[in-house]
Amino acid sequence: MSKDKILITSALPYINNIPHLGNIIGCVLSADVFSKYCKLKSYDSIYVCGTDDYGTATEIKALQDKVQPRELVNKYNKIHKEIYDWFNIEFDVFSGTATDKHTEITQLIFTKLYENGYITEEIVDQPFDQKENIALADRYIEGECPHCGSEKARADQCDTCGKLLDYEDLINPISKLSGLPPIIKKSKHMFIDLPNIEPQLKQWIETQSKEGHWSSNSYNIAKAWLTEGLKKRCITRDLKWGVPVPLKGWENKVLYVWFEAPIGYISITANKYDDWQDWWLNPKQVKLYQFMGKDNVPFHTVIFPSTLMGTKQDWTLLHHINTTEYLNYEGGKFSKSSNRGVFGNNAIESGVPADVWRYYLLINRPEQSDTNFSWDDFKQKLNNELVANLGNFVNRTMTFTARYFNSVIPNHNLNDNDNLFITKQQNEFKELEQLFENVKIKDALKKIMHISKNNNQYFQENKPWEEIKNDKDRCSTIMYVLLEQVKNLAIICKPYLPGTSKSIFKQLNIQDITSWEQLGTNTLIPGNKIGQPKILFNKIDDTKIKELKSKYGGENNNEKGHPFANVDLEVAEIIKVEKHPEANKLYIETLKTSDSERTIVSGLVDYYQPDELIGLKIILLKNLKPAKLRGVLSEGMLLAAENKNDEVEVLTCPTAQIGDKVTLGNVIPNPKDTIEFKEFSKIKIVVRDNKIKIGNDHLQVNDDYIKTKKIISGRVH
Repeated sequence: MSKDKILITSALPYINNIPHLGNIIGCVLSADVFSKYCKLKSYDSIYVCGTDDYGTATEIKALQDKVQPRELVNKYNKIHKEIYDWFNIEFDVFSGTATDKHTEITQLIFTKLYENGYITEEIVDQPFDQKENIALADRYIEGECPHCGSEKARADQCDTCGKLLDYEDLINPISKLSGLPPIIKKSKHMFIDLPNIEPQLKQWIETQSKEGHWSSNSYNIAKAWLTEGLKKRCITRDLKWGVPVPLKGWENKVLYVWFEAPIGYISITANKYDDWQDWWLNPKQVKLYQFMGKDNVPFHTVIFPSTLMGTKQDWTLLHHINTTEYLNYEGGKFSKSSNRGVFGNNAIESGVPADVWRYYLLINRPEQSDTNFSWDDFKQKLNNELVANLGNFVNRTMTFTARYFNSVIPNHNLNDNDNLFITKQQNEFKELEQLFENVKIKDALKKIMHISKNNNQYFQENKPWEEIKNDKDRCSTIMYVLLEQVKNLAIICKPYLPGTSKSIFKQLNIQDITSWEQLGTNTLIPGNKIGQPKILFNKIDDTKIKELKSKYGGENNNEKGHPFANVDLEVAEIIKVEKHPEANKLYIETLKTSDSERTIVSGLVDYYQPDELIGLKIILLKNLKPAKLRGVLSEGMLLAAENKNDEVEVLTCPTAQIGDKVTLGNVIPNPKDTIEFKEFSKIKIVVRDNKIKIGNDHLQVNDDYIKTKKIISGRVH
């Protein structure tokens, strides 16, 4: 590898959000570890990242915040960078895609594709939000996937099965902005002709997946696309915020964000380095390592390589792809809106050092399957691994040297057992190096902790606390060996725990070693003074864990039997409404639920006309004990809000699907078979600022708040 230039990228984070722990481990932190290793090895390497600035998401967020997109980009780019800096994530360059250089390079690549005949024009049906009158990006349209049946498929891709989709493929699509079905307008767009690039791409994937040691999952995703056959992909959108299409007559179109965003790797490099072409147009000397979450695999193994191939220029293409599965939080999803999960700014405020967060995320890195962030596991990993293993070894070695050798590095006279131990550790370092070379991020960290464990074992077996009394010369040798191992740990920990590494070098009173070559050699000079011993990691206690659980929504509210856990609230659709024959104020409503049709009786005659109710997606208390109301069996109850003026509003979830469950924070659902109305009525559900809450938690469907339109405050029954 040392003969190659190493180009490292991590997937560009969306500009309009604050990264959570799952985002951080999924790309930027993992890439940072590999980049730091490359620097230790003195490889000619750069690590490139920045924010993904363009697209509908940014335009809509700016509209909601009543700012210009540029202001939004500047604000969130700074937030991202501050969070990554705190985590000691070191980029060689970090900027974004909203730059002149990005527009220039993107338009050049588009023009090459156009000139080479890989761009076609077609009239398409463009979905618009009928309420907001805005062209809808794919991520703002959801519907049922025709392949796997997932009801949360987007118009560009189904995250459940990984299939590429177009808008017309979705079953029952809706706009996420208004919850209404999109209206269709005719619009002229550009398409990249992937089928004509497919033969070249196919051959490249087969070769590169082997040479670059792609994971089986990454290869299978790319292979599945090829097996299905590539289709032309639309690469323009009806937006203002984006890279303009560089053709006359296309002034009102921009290039689709998933076409231009990966080009950001190139433009971000070019913004800093005049010799950027030595990195991006130099495939014989440069190896490209790309880090991302699994949902980004298709775009980096198919779309982006095809784009570059279609220019017929000699671009540096993907060598190794390194992906993660998803990190969940206490068994659920991260949600900024409901304060559930640790986001970057929360980590900064938590009082827990950055290296502790880095360690936990990397030792739990979701490489083969989704993993779960758990506060109890966080405590266990810190106290039993970082503190008891690595921290304990360094501290006991440093304090022993300070106490019995007056903080001076002692002389040594190695015996066979010492040399055997040193050789064993050197072999461990070689294995560690190979893990790094193969980008085995989690396994390499496990190896480091194993090496630290070996050091503790050597300490215990050689008993310097006894030898200091019986044979000080022998004790001197033992401590010299141990101090060398402390130095070695500082070197190998540097990619993972940079702050810890710096602290160890300071305690040893030696200059920060930046070369892997000094690993395992006897470089400490007898007679030199060490610095002041300092504890590397402090244990975390149950009180602190409880505080953090509560603060970031990790508390299992079911521990004390939260009453909401007993209820089964589900989205259902009203398909028929009739007047009750025996009661003037009651309707009989027929509902479509996830498993059947059922009938309920509601007192809504004074508030709604029948045709106003038909088609509404309402919240059904599904496990309410059936009861006869004026002779008609009611199999549940819909939820409605009421204010002090006796106004009533049925709670609706227009963007949800039939059968979607209503959740509350991190309450673990364990609904009873049936619940009495009296028991349900004890749960105080209120409306505050048009949002539905129980205590401090919001009622949600699919991570979206349930909201009222006209009732600002009141109660729900």
